[in-house]
Amino acid sequence: MNKIPKSIKLTVKLLLSIALFSVLLSFVQGNELLELFSQINWGFFLLSFAFTPIMVAASCAKWKMILDLKKKLPYLDLFRIYLVGYFFSNILPSTVGGDVARSYYAGKLIENQDFAAVSVFVERFSGIFFLFILVIVAPLLKPELYQSPYLYFPACAGGGFALITLWVWKARNPFALPDRVAHLLFQFFHKISAASGLSFVERSVQFVEKLYSKLIHRLKKLRKELGLAVKAIKQNKRFSWQLICLTVLFYFLTWINVYISFRAFNVHVDFLAVCAMVPAIMFVAHVPVTLLGNLGYFESVFVFYFLLVGVGGAESLAMALLLRLKMLTIGAVGYIVYLNYKQKFKAEPEIDEREKLVEKL
Repeated sequence: MNKIPKSIKLTVKLLLSIALFSVLLSFVQGNELLELFSQINWGFFLLSFAFTPIMVAASCAKWKMILDLKKKLPYLDLFRIYLVGYFFSNILPSTVGGDVARSYYAGKLIENQDFAAVSVFVERFSGIFFLFILVIVAPLLKPELYQSPYLYFPACAGGGFALITLWVWKARNPFALPDRVAHLLFQFFHKISAASGLSFVERSVQFVEKLYSKLIHRLKKLRKELGLAVKAIKQNKRFSWQLICLTVLFYFLTWINVYISFRAFNVHVDFLAVCAMVPAIMFVAHVPVTLLGNLGYFESVFVFYFLLVGVGGAESLAMALLLRLKMLTIGAVGYIVYLNYKQKFKAEPEIDEREKLVEKL
């Protein structure tokens, strides 16, 4: 089966963004949204914008702590690189993610691309793994939310992903049993397709087989990266606790960020409801559906989930658009920084080569 061209993927994601925004606006009357924007609480609005760099600074501090295991770098240098990452993730319609860009530029500074990639992985994965835990326990702040399948299923999925991660990390040979079972199943279905003589059955089996191979490849890569990360972490006994504290701080800042953004439109939402809902929203919104930081899909998830706690669609959409505006602003600042770095490292690799810097780990 041929690989889908990147241009087609980008086009499909762009069309999905447009479609999702069209659906969103069909549920929200234009005058409701305009009225909210005309009654902005400028105190909370400015506070909301001022809060965004604090969140970026917290994430950057965690990344610096990891890089310091190999080589200490000035915090401002890493903060600039983090802003470049925001540009790639949220503004540039490209397959190059912010993590790849951060890995490349940090690797240039420490002269070690492998460890730079590991540092980005640890910084990112520690947040994702903690999100798996939060999506399970956060709804306890509003236990009635577990009655909704939209909270219950993400909680189950988060628990499942956490267990899979621990299994891949701790088991001596975690892929032996799945490979044996998969081999027997594929062998069985190949025989069925041969006996039936139906070509579409054989194509379906081949598609699932390739999908399984790709999944196992990613899990093996994850296992290797976890091993490298643990090896780096063991150099400093206090490191794990510091990593956990900074991760907890980031998610606490995320809750405050959403709450303040609602208040910018004079929308009063129970803070505990925000704490209970946001992990599930972030978990679902991580699925890479559209371009530019999941444009359209990101806003749709916020609107859908806050409807569950009685917040109107227009109010949630206005808040989500404010979050989007802040991400774009940070990304625009990152673009200015990127122009400087592009001049500084003139011999930077092409896009595909940057991706390989992380893929080879």
